[in-house]
Amino acid sequence: MSNLQNLAIKHYSRADVQKEIAEFCKGRWMAAHCVSESGKLVFKRYLGGKPMAVESEEEFAMLLKGLKNTARTFYATANKYPTVERIEDVDLSKAYRCTPTWDIDGTLQNWRETIAVAKEILSLLENEGVKNSAYMKWSGNGCHIHIHEEAISEAVTSKAHPLDFAYAIVEYINAKALPKITESLKAGVKVENRMDAGRVFTCPLSLHRQLDVVCVCLKPDEADSFSPEWIQPSSFRHNTAWRDFKEGEADTLALKAYETVGGYPMLTMGKRRRVKSKKLDECINEFLQRF
Repeated sequence: MSNLQNLAIKHYSRADVQKEIAEFCKGRWMAAHCVSESGKLVFKRYLGGKPMAVESEEEFAMLLKGLKNTARTFYATANKYPTVERIEDVDLSKAYRCTPTWDIDGTLQNWRETIAVAKEILSLLENEGVKNSAYMKWSGNGCHIHIHEEAISEAVTSKAHPLDFAYAIVEYINAKALPKITESLKAGVKVENRMDAGRVFTCPLSLHRQLDVVCVCLKPDEADSFSPEWIQPSSFRHNTAWRDFKEGEADTLALKAYETVGGYPMLTMGKRRRVKSKKLDECINEFLQRF
């Protein structure tokens, strides 16, 4: 067994790691990069012919066994579903929540520039009334900013598909942020709206698929304190308050962004609209190719 996988087995055996991943993944379709016998990474999203999913720490421990301790990195969809047991369950029409997410790509070496961009986006969100429900996640060479999906109330998501609002929020804030982050973009940092039907992202406390680092969460007021020491597997620093949210906190922003930007381009008209695109698992594969 490689040293790469020895670290993963030890890391995922931790109770705190299992708890964070399991809770984050409730209602989401999971995926995993696993290490083959030849040492290559293999992307998996099904187990036993069913979509990969867990609802508890016990189920996550069973998933690890089902993957025969080959798992290196865990991902989950932005969309949340009432149940994830069959492929029919993860049809986009059944998604009832979607986590707005900003991808800020850089390198571990230019982490300061990446954090600077993240702070600008977090500041814009606060100006739009979203503070308690926002959190940041450092993942490998860059970071994600999330708005807790329940910060957008059901009264709002009943007006359009949750993916419409998630896409519109990210696009709207990106447009406002662009003039303020030009220098960071010149330094090689990228900010993209990758909200789509197959959107997946690294789970909190998952290992990176190649780097020996942990995906950790932090709240906006911790951005100035962050350093790469926070992501070391033996001594990671992680804020469990990613769970915190204020219901309806993002409603005004969601409605404003949707009115300004419109919804996700690949959806047709209707309350719970169908996707004119590839199958969800194909979308996930294409997303992972961008890393």
